[in-house]
Amino acid sequence: MRQIEVLDGVRVRFPGRDDEFDLGVEIGAAVVLMALGEPVIERRVRAECVEQLRPLAERFGYRLVGGESDEQAEAEITLFHASRRPQLKLVPTQAKG
Repeated sequence: MRQIEVLDGVRVRFPGRDDEFDLGVEIGAAVVLMALGEPVIERRVRAECVEQLRPLAERFGYRLVGGESDEQAEAEITLFHASRRPQLKLVPTQAKG
């Protein structure tokens, strides 16, 4: 049983439910935030959700960025509303030599 983030800082568990149910809740939570018109949505979801969220994001006018999964089969994604451009950040690097 895993904790699912439905809003920032609000996590829920569904004891006795299977993985498919959890997957549906994760996708549903992201869809609700898109339907509300949140300008930027940052989520940690199971990697399986990413491909299902891509077409939904397009339909709601969002760009999905990220989606690389880690060793726990979870992915960090950011959804930007089409009217909002992502901000670039400078990342310092160490000089080799």
